[in-house]
Formats: sequence, C-alpha cells, structure tokens
Amino acid sequence: MTSPRAAGLLLGTILGFAVQEQTAAQEVVAEDVTVRDVGLLTGFQDHFDGRHRRGRALVAADFDLDGRTDFYVGNPKDECFVMRNVPAADGSPRFEVVQVLVVGEHAWGAASADYDNDGDYDLFVTVGGNEGHGFDHLFRNMLIESGGQLSFTDVTEQAGVKGPIRFGTQNAFPASSAGAVWADVDRDADVDLFVNVNRVPNPNMPENMLGRNVLWRNNGDGTFSDVTVAAGIGSTKSGTRHSTFFDIDNDGDLDLFESNHYFPNVLWKNLLVETGRVRFEDVTAEQSLPGDDLRLPIQTFASASRDFNNDGWQDLMLFFRKVFDLEPDTYGFGHALFLNMQGQGFRNVAEEAGINDLPLPDAQLGVMGCQVGDLNADGLPDLFFGNGGPSSGWANQLLMSNGLVGDVPRYLDRSDLIDFPAPQHPQAPPNSYPTYPYRTHGTSMVDLDEDGQLELAIVNGGRFVDSDIVREPNRLLRFLWNEPRNYFRVQPQGDGVTVSRDAIGTRLKLTVSEGGDQPRVLWKTLFGGSAFSAQNPFSVYFGLGNADTIESLEVMWPDGRTDVYDNDLEINTTRVLKRRVEPKQKDPKQANAPSR
Repeated sequence: MTSPRAAGLLLGTILGFAVQEQTAAQEVVAEDVTVRDVGLLTGFQDHFDGRHRRGRALVAADFDLDGRTDFYVGNPKDECFVMRNVPAADGSPRFEVVQVLVVGEHAWGAASADYDNDGDYDLFVTVGGNEGHGFDHLFRNMLIESGGQLSFTDVTEQAGVKGPIRFGTQNAFPASSAGAVWADVDRDADVDLFVNVNRVPNPNMPENMLGRNVLWRNNGDGTFSDVTVAAGIGSTKSGTRHSTFFDIDNDGDLDLFESNHYFPNVLWKNLLVETGRVRFEDVTAEQSLPGDDLRLPIQTFASASRDFNNDGWQDLMLFFRKVFDLEPDTYGFGHALFLNMQGQGFRNVAEEAGINDLPLPDAQLGVMGCQVGDLNADGLPDLFFGNGGPSSGWANQLLMSNGLVGDVPRYLDRSDLIDFPAPQHPQAPPNSYPTYPYRTHGTSMVDLDEDGQLELAIVNGGRFVDSDIVREPNRLLRFLWNEPRNYFRVQPQGDGVTVSRDAIGTRLKLTVSEGGDQPRVLWKTLFGGSAFSAQNPFSVYFGLGNADTIESLEVMWPDGRTDVYDNDLEINTTRVLKRRVEPKQKDPKQANAPSR
C-alpha cells in the first residue's frame, strides 16, 4: 500500500482534474445511436498527474453502498486504486480515488465479493500474470465496521490466501496469478475463491505446483483453506488466464470451465448434488457434442457465461487470442460460442451467429479484454472484443445482437461505433497521449448514470519490459439511443445464513410482454466475475427492448429456494430483493421481522 501522503497527492490531482470540462467528449454519431467517450469529463480517464496508467483489471461494484457503482482499477507496476462514483449536481457520474491499494507490483486480476458476509463488497487482487511472481492480496471492506467510511484493509495473512500451499504444509509460494472468480461451490452460504495461475518459470515454486490453479474454500471465520487437490482439480497445470463458474446441468451447484492458454481447455462438473461433497469431474469430452470440442480453441484468454438464446440453460463464450503460430484446430482461428443443449452437451454456433465474420487481428494482437452485456437493451447479450498486444494496439470490435434464428443468436458488426481515439485534455503535456488504437484489458458494462442504458468502461495499457511501460488512456463510452429502450434491474441480496450476502449464483427468470402480445422470457445469472480480469456490477440488468409490461419474476436462490413475484413490477425501475431468513417456528411475529 502507498503512503497516506502519496494517496493524498493522487486524490488531489484527480479532484482537480475531474472538474475541468472545457473539452468536449469525442463521439461517433450513427443513424440509431450516438456513442460518446465521457472518460475525460467524468475523471475515469487516467490522465491524473500528466500520465496514464498501465491498465489490467476493472471491477465494478457499489463499494460504499450508496446505490451507485464504483470501480477498482488494477495497474501493474503502477498504482492500483478504488474510484468512488460521486455524481455531479446534474446526476452525471464523477470519479475520485479514495484509496490506493497496491503500488509497483504486477497486479493483474481482481474480483469482488462479500467474503465475510457483513453486507459490503470486499476485493481480491492477483499478482504475477504473464510477467513475474508475487503474493496475492485480499482486501476487506471496512465500510460496515467503520460506520460508513469507505476504506480497505489488507487481511491476506489472516485469511491465508497469499498463494498456493504445498499439501500438508502451511507454506505459501509466490505464484503468477492471473484471473480470479468467486462462487459458493459448496453451497454453505459463504463464497469460495478460484485463482487462475500461469506457468511462468519460478525457481521458488516446486515443479509439481508450477501453474497449478487454487481453489480456496471459505471456512466462514475469515480464513480460507486450499482444497484444490481434495476437490480433484489439482491435476491441470496449464497456464490458465481465466475461469468461469456456471451451472451446466441446472442441478443447483456451480460447475467450472478453465480457459487454458497454451493447453486444452477443461470443463469440470461439480458433483456436490450427486455425492454431498465438492468434487469436480472432467466432463470435457462427455459434454462435447459430435463434431465439437470444448477443449478448443487453444489460445483462449477468457470466457464468459450467459444464456445467449434465453432458453433457460447457461451457455459459454470463448474469446480466441492468437499469440503464437499453430496449425488451425477444429474451429480455425476464431472465437467459439457454445450453446448448452439443455444439459446434454454443447454445440458451437459461432459461424451461424456471425461472430467470426469480424477480421481476426494479426498474431499477438488478439483479444485479451472482453465482456458480454446488453448494450442495445434488446434482451440478448452483445459482445465486446478488446484487442491489442505487446507490439502495438489494434482496434476494438463490437457485435450487437440482432435477434434469434431458431435457437441461435445473430450479430451485427457495430465496431464503427467505438472506433475513435480518446479525448485529450487541453493541458496535457506534449506527446503524453499515445497513438490510437490502444491495448485493451479489463472491461465492464455498467449503468453509471442510472438512466437505464449500459455504459462500456475500458482500461488500456501495454507491456512492462525493463523501463518500457506502455501507458494508455482508459475509456468510458456512453450509448445514447435515438429510440428509448425499456429496462428492469434486480439487486438480489442473500441472508448470509442460507445464501451468501452478495447472492452470487442467483438465477433470474423475467417474463415480459409488449402491448398484451405473447409473453417472452429472459434469463440472467449473477456472476462473481466475467471475462478477462473484469467484473460487472452485483445488480442484474434486463434490457426489455419495446416490452412495456413485466408479467412475473422468478428468483432462484443458490440454496434451492425459488421466490415468485407477479405484482408491483414496473418497467424502468430497480428492485432490491432479499432472501429472508426462514423462521424455525411458525410465529407470526417472527415471520414479519425484518431481514438481516
């Protein structure tokens, strides 16, 4: 952590910078939408003291519980900090740094959850990535304990999550951790943590542990245990960059997909429901339908799960990144969209969906940053591809959903909407803005101004080799649609007894209609991390398109209970839904008591 003086200097420069609005935002105007980069006007662009930062991770969460989404921004070898969203008088977002958490380390990834079930969101930061080794950090949010003042305390030592632990000892090794993701894998109402570890040569690491991912079980007392081997997933040491928890068979426990960059990917089925304990089984071959192969494509940096066709089954998007020359595999050099065929296996429909109609960047300039979310608010997920590599940047790409053909989503290339440079501050030192395009990493889709439309927040930055640091401006792209779209937002909250307070893993089924016509169903899941070194907010966003009536909402909590709501559901509103503690006795007074 940096000194209070250094943090104060950084905060002061940001506060002074953010109010200078004399420079108009860069924008692109299309027939149906205007896209404007408001990073400079809001203070999100990181030109605080005459230099940008070297962006990697981006986590969106309401850290101060004021109803507005804040950010953690991870910058390897630079300052990594929490930015609070403090709106201007007109309600537009403004960002100020409230705390610098890490300085000078190779801080690559991050993920947020309420690991201690106290009601606020904590933060885990990974160190190492592709560039070195180090110990990870767990920061506890002290908002509740302090009576409302946002601050984070490093509790890594107490929690025991510094790094991989050799079986039978308590000695942690410095690793090359890349991504991380939270999920309650044992359904005991506190979230566990899966850390992806890269294979960077490490003389301090035993050979049989090099590149081994880590599953940390939450013990419920502020500490964690390394249960990777006991859970059956300690066998792969494949240089994982990112993993995705999702429920492949709708049985209520969370399964795991490993995106392995130099080796085949692995799909692990959680056998908790079948056996009563957390044990993962490799079902990659079993879940690959004839002609398809979930091990591929090799060289994927990240994955994301959504229900892409709204059939009630969670699908999987794999983002391909070509870093070195290989012979084309089953899918050539392209991305893969695996539709879940109702628990019977996965079918790649990337070509039918039009995903690989986009030009593939040259070697080493492919996707690292990426994200999935409903930017055009039509009820189907859109796809963002953040490109670039060590040698140079490459233009990012955007695919907007364009309806379904049968059970396959179709996409239109709208990359032109985001293909423009960041606005420059008029008082910036000469040559302080690098050449466009940039190198993109962590990306979140979030409604920062509470207008019901998602913004696209992007952190950029390149390599660190000796003193060669590529620092590039972060972006905040606002979409202004000519025709208004309706939306509905849900904030699930667990009780901390049967469901973790952050409610990660909650599934939502929303039934809507337009003008009394045939209802349609939209499915969403609250994930604890999504895509490369990134996380979307804990509120679940439904784009409704032209739907004007919400017929019902079903909330499927991770403990197996389903709550159904069929009244007082208004479009263009946000509902906070709490999982109430079940009374042990049917006492009317207890039944009406407020939830925790």
